[in-house]
Amino acid sequence: MLDQDEEKLLKETYKIEKENNEMLHSLYRSMWTGRLLRIFYWVVVLGLMAGAFYYIQPYVEPLLETYNKASDLLKVTK
Repeated sequence: MLDQDEEKLLKETYKIEKENNEMLHSLYRSMWTGRLLRIFYWVVVLGLMAGAFYYIQPYVEPLLETYNKASDLLKVTK
């Protein structure tokens, strides 16, 4: 059916196709790993921001009240 040149070419093509398939699967896994790590990174960043706000809020509220009172006093005197 197939002569030796055609059979050799077919085997080489199959070998190259397998290598390409392995590379594509590796790229796909890398893409998903990167995406998951990026999501995890942003969850951590946003969580730290929310935690910092929750921790600092009791100290900021009195400052804002003082600022508002001072602002009201300056408006009255003008």
